[in-house]
Amino acid sequence: MLEEDIASLNFVIFVKKSFADFYNITNAKGKVAKFILFKQAYKLGEDIVGVFDFSEGTVPCVQFSVTLQSEEQIAEECRRKVGHGSSYTSYVKHQDMCLHTEKTHVNIPVPLSATPGFMTDIVCLRWRLHFEFVTSCDPIPELERPERPDMSAIWCGPANLNVETMIWDLPIKIYPTNPLHACSSTQLKTNASVTL
Repeated sequence: MLEEDIASLNFVIFVKKSFADFYNITNAKGKVAKFILFKQAYKLGEDIVGVFDFSEGTVPCVQFSVTLQSEEQIAEECRRKVGHGSSYTSYVKHQDMCLHTEKTHVNIPVPLSATPGFMTDIVCLRWRLHFEFVTSCDPIPELERPERPDMSAIWCGPANLNVETMIWDLPIKIYPTNPLHACSSTQLKTNASVTL
């Protein structure tokens, strides 16, 4: 992570800390991470910003992904097939390797073209963040830190890794955006030319 990214991440955490929601992510073996989400409701076109803190984790997390999904649920009397439940649509996915990572962030844009959440007698459209964590079943040797900052270290990971995948869904709210905001993004002038 670049120094500018760390500085901006620390600034965001400092400014939004009093408004943040903290989630401890655990499985049967212990704590995987802490997830910090700065708000629960977003407008179309906004960015969902969250921070993962793996520093206090007791279960090594190798990889994670976060996907913005909508869930459409049709009333039973209006379904074509009996027993047909919800249908999910994925929009934006952030995936990262995180072994030996203490903190990292996610930035997921909510598309302007998406439909905000709503509910009628026939259909209900809800939004969620769908998380997947790949955790190691076995302990992983720690990364040895160099004695001085100007020194480097080499870490060789195991050839095979026994892993488990766990999922978690976090409901969020998506609201309509200001029409002027949506309109301004479609009126951007672009010039393109092709020279052969």
